[in-house]
Amino acid sequence: MKKASTLVVTFDGLRRDRATAELMPNLAAFMKSGVNFINSRSIFPSETRVAVTSTVTGAPPRDHGLVANQYIHDAVVQGRTFQTADYKDLMAADAIGQLIDRKALGERLSAAGKTMAVVSTASPGATWMMNHKARTIGHPVFSVHGEPISTLDLHRAALEKFGPVPADATPNTARLDYACSVLTDIVYPEIDPDLCIFWMSDPDSTSHAFGVNGAETEASQRGADAAFGRIVELWRSGNGPENLVVMSDHGQITGVQQVHVAEHLPQYADRLSIGSFSGLYLENQTPETLAELVKYLSEQPWCGLIFAETADGQVIDGALPWSAVSHGHKRGATVGFTLRATPPSTESANRNDQCLFAAYIQPGGGMHGGLNRGELSTVLAAAGPAFVADMVSEVPCWLPDIAPTLLTVLGLPTDGTSGRVLTEALVGDGRVPAVEQRTLTAKIGGHEQYLRQWLVEGTAITDCGWTGGTGTWRL
Repeated sequence: MKKASTLVVTFDGLRRDRATAELMPNLAAFMKSGVNFINSRSIFPSETRVAVTSTVTGAPPRDHGLVANQYIHDAVVQGRTFQTADYKDLMAADAIGQLIDRKALGERLSAAGKTMAVVSTASPGATWMMNHKARTIGHPVFSVHGEPISTLDLHRAALEKFGPVPADATPNTARLDYACSVLTDIVYPEIDPDLCIFWMSDPDSTSHAFGVNGAETEASQRGADAAFGRIVELWRSGNGPENLVVMSDHGQITGVQQVHVAEHLPQYADRLSIGSFSGLYLENQTPETLAELVKYLSEQPWCGLIFAETADGQVIDGALPWSAVSHGHKRGATVGFTLRATPPSTESANRNDQCLFAAYIQPGGGMHGGLNRGELSTVLAAAGPAFVADMVSEVPCWLPDIAPTLLTVLGLPTDGTSGRVLTEALVGDGRVPAVEQRTLTAKIGGHEQYLRQWLVEGTAITDCGWTGGTGTWRL
């Protein structure tokens, strides 16, 4: 065990209110034992590859530049959207310096003579972005998708020790168990990294198929929790990392009806990237053009929150500014919008939040990408000698705060990150930042938009966003 070594375990797509003692007893017990960040949030768009990049760079999309799971990136590909799920697109962008604009954890640790390992059952693109320079800096990666996502030596060692990787499934428990064995029986005894990311694709992948509350999704949570129990045993034995951090990248809500967005915007067919968060990439960006488009979108009963501003940062009537959600990178969309979702409620935390969707799931499947609280609410907790024990932190935090906190634990500088070191959770520090609250609004015609946010030392962290008003289709 190396001093200050840390393992980050991620439960993809796990919203906080689903991390119950009934479904995930190992996780629930761990969250009580260390510091539990009960107001942790994702980023926008709340999509996996964006979330991965925000986590490892300590920066939001405005700063790192991987602006959505898919988007128009003419410098890399023409005639189609740039796909962050495809490692070949990621490699092509990186080769011309058009992938991300901030250094990631792997690069930082390598420069300091430290090692970072990745063990993942996530998609090839998500795993690639956890340490996109791993193959050039010599850091080990294991992916259930094999080479070249995995690095050669680690993948072959896994195959030799455990045999073939199990087939993909929902729930994906067999793959999670396999990856967990790679972590506990190869990575820690043979590599002993300073930092490791262990990423579990469940409950996200199963929830997409069967819904947030589906029996199969609950089974996937139990399977992920069992794997985590093995990791906790390794940690407590003293044969793993000193510190253990658990997180999720986003939550999920229920998709109830598909919207064929392109049919409503045929004139922009070649400049439209469609998803839970959709973007229009316009060449003609006059204020008049933007105002006309925003007005049209606001009149559509399926349209949720709209983001737009002029090239010089002026607000467009009826839209929220990109800066409000730490977006607005030069590679980002000119105009972006979500699809409608249920507004926040004082009902039970386990309420079935719903949304329209543009993805190819069946109605009732889980969705994410927008600003509903169910999509943004995440798990974040930590324990070990670096962290305060038995603490519930109400201070809001988000994914970009994770990297600078990890760097501080490892004794490395945080320059170039945009997030905040979670000082309130660190032993020997304990500084609690000032927190304010605000609600941003934008209204045009009968379309109303709201963003409820915390301001933590001046940084806006979105709690949730929603739409209202008259003339809009209601879920």
